[in-house]
Amino acid sequence: MLALKLLWRNWRAGEVKILASALILAVAVVSCISIFTDRLEQALISQSHTFLGADRVIRSSQPIQDKWRLLAADYDMKTATTTQFASMVFRDDRMHLASVKAVSRGYPLLGQLKVSDVPFATDAELIKVAQGVPASGEVWADSRLLPLLGLKIGDQFTVGEKSLTLTRVIIDEPDRGSNFSAYGARVMMNEEDLAATQVIQPGSRIRYQWLLAADESVLESFLSQLEPQLSPHERIVDVESAQQGLAKTLDTAQKFLLLSAMIGVLLAGVAIAIAARRFAQRHVDQVALLKSLGASSGKVRKIYAVQLLVLGAIAAILGLAIGQGLQTLIASALASVFPVELSPASWSAYIPGLVTGVVCLLCFVAPPLWHLPVVPPIKILRRELEIGGVAFYWQATLGVLAMIVLVAIFSRDLWLSASIVGAMLVLMVLTALFAALLLRLGSQVGRKVGSVWRLALASLNRNAQQSVIQMMVFGLAIMLLLTLTSLRTTLIEDWQLQLPPETPNHFLLNVSPAEKDDVIELMQSQGLTSQYLFPMVRARLTHINGVEPSEEVKQRAEMLRREANLSWSESLNDDNKIIEGKWWDQWREPGVHGISVEAEAAQDLGVGLGDDLRFSVGGLMLEARIASIRTLKWDSMNPNFYFLMSPGALDDFSPTYLTSVFLSPENKIFVNRLLEQFPTIVVIEMDRVIAQIQSIVAQVSVGIELMLWLVLLGGFMVMWAAVSATMDERKQETALLRALGSPRKRLLGSLLIEFSLLGGLAGVMAVIGAEVLLLSIQYWVLDMPLQLHVALWVWGTLGAMVLIGALGVFSCRRVVTTPPGLILREVG
Repeated sequence: MLALKLLWRNWRAGEVKILASALILAVAVVSCISIFTDRLEQALISQSHTFLGADRVIRSSQPIQDKWRLLAADYDMKTATTTQFASMVFRDDRMHLASVKAVSRGYPLLGQLKVSDVPFATDAELIKVAQGVPASGEVWADSRLLPLLGLKIGDQFTVGEKSLTLTRVIIDEPDRGSNFSAYGARVMMNEEDLAATQVIQPGSRIRYQWLLAADESVLESFLSQLEPQLSPHERIVDVESAQQGLAKTLDTAQKFLLLSAMIGVLLAGVAIAIAARRFAQRHVDQVALLKSLGASSGKVRKIYAVQLLVLGAIAAILGLAIGQGLQTLIASALASVFPVELSPASWSAYIPGLVTGVVCLLCFVAPPLWHLPVVPPIKILRRELEIGGVAFYWQATLGVLAMIVLVAIFSRDLWLSASIVGAMLVLMVLTALFAALLLRLGSQVGRKVGSVWRLALASLNRNAQQSVIQMMVFGLAIMLLLTLTSLRTTLIEDWQLQLPPETPNHFLLNVSPAEKDDVIELMQSQGLTSQYLFPMVRARLTHINGVEPSEEVKQRAEMLRREANLSWSESLNDDNKIIEGKWWDQWREPGVHGISVEAEAAQDLGVGLGDDLRFSVGGLMLEARIASIRTLKWDSMNPNFYFLMSPGALDDFSPTYLTSVFLSPENKIFVNRLLEQFPTIVVIEMDRVIAQIQSIVAQVSVGIELMLWLVLLGGFMVMWAAVSATMDERKQETALLRALGSPRKRLLGSLLIEFSLLGGLAGVMAVIGAEVLLLSIQYWVLDMPLQLHVALWVWGTLGAMVLIGALGVFSCRRVVTTPPGLILREVG
């Protein structure tokens, strides 16, 4: 009961309010970040799975085995089947090579299949979500098929040997992007009509897809049993393999969200450490009184342990409630931004906030109080003990360990954890040395300047230890905030550059040499700008260094199981980067054709510079020597190739050409004009895929902006705690100066100069630390090109000076405006 009475008394006296506020804010900020991040990640993953129409897809060249279906039924999984192939469709004397998809009931498992009764519909009132799949005898088709075949709703056309009735127009298909080979206009039919079409014959190229949806744990268990049964012609497809660019974006976003949470936790820990130090300082007299009345060291520790437990429990409950409420408000505010509803948070999302509170109590709050009871009360009463001085290194070690534990909980990335904690420790040491040097210089300069500056510099030197600690704390908080702010800006700009508004969204394949100039002329007449027309020759890789690839290599390298596209170019596109070897202008080997190989393909094939590759091109042999290894930006939506030949290597072969072009929705009809004039050209439509990716990138960007604001709240909390930690000393000093006749204006000026100097010096060190940390994270964690942040050095330093100066003056305004007599009585 004594402990609770003392806690209540301390609360009424305001002595635990800062510590309690720091704990509550720490738990609230961390909980809010953790819960919202969990919900955001789940929503983004769920949204990304709509690219597949399922959580996982089994892709095969053979029908799905019945025993697999029975196994899926045992796991109570949702399943659906699609069968895809290219086939000519006919109506009267018109025809088109369509991409046909026969679907089962339940398709799609995830995402929405949007249809309309009007072709090329864009008005939301005309578009509806399909409730089911085409009925037997019916068919749905892409808008562009209607003018190609002269169709309207209710007309019939023929697929193979089966006449089907067009009943709907397909506006949006969730998994269209996972099938890059869907060349022609989409025709969707019920799988019950598939046999009647008689289009599937021995030797037909058919893609069977089995769509699966279930909880992740159920999926993993099911796939662990299924995977050993898969043949080389069957594979498991997830978002990462189907959409590498999107997967990379999501992975980077998740790393950023984790980094945000880590920085929020670290800032919360620092704020609590500062508040705990002040809490211990303000309870020196209370400990001395308890010991003078006969309380043993163990009894005193027990009293404070009970107080901390109660305080921690209250802070945890309030912090979790505030965090939950805050993230709910944020989610509600963003409901119009996110087209997909945020998922409920998992129970594990609530743990980090609680762990943060417990770790901070044990490692930041308990150590300063633990040391007090062992000191004789006479030393405390005579002020012969400097709190934290005797056990400083022990407390600092515990604090560092606490930071490592907190970072480890959130990061799930060893290098990222090491980078953050290492940068913090180095910055703190360098800042302490830098601050000590500047304070010594400041004491000499202070004798030669005006009274306001002299007051400010004298205050810094008089409280040298506190000044150094404050500078370290300010520098640490500013470094972490600058790092996060700069990363956010870099990431969003990088994503926007990857997919700018007019990213090419249609690919034109199979353009013959005779058609090339006419195609360019047609596009120019429509005001369209295409990329360079790339020559392309189909070939099969048969030998590596004169030897057929082993079965192990064939299993690993997918390009060995199909024909590859060979192209050539004199110049290197911006999407390509040579990492080994030389480009054609520097490579010379007389009598030998050169070839440049994409890096991942080279790794799968087990080849390197100087190795010889042999291709079969329509039965003719073509040999080339590897001159360079390249990396590619596959997510740029520009034509790219695994293999690029040296100029002249393909002169003996007849190529077709490939290009890409941007078509707005208003220009979509150009595809029909193109195919009417050049019916052998194949068009791959990627506009819906790009729109989906851009939508998810926009959602991720909003989430990142939000995380930044939450972490800024944590940074403000740290700086507020650091300023509050020296409030008692400032009250005494300011009251004495005012009692001696110093005007308010001079005192406010000295406070502004003092805190601005602290902020500016901390800002310089923070900018240096942030730059080094940013380069490390960009290179080793986020796999981004190195980039110096010149603007950071200017606005980072000036911003820190203005922010800390304003915060310091605002926090100390009561000290200056309150009569000195009241202040002196308040602080004793």
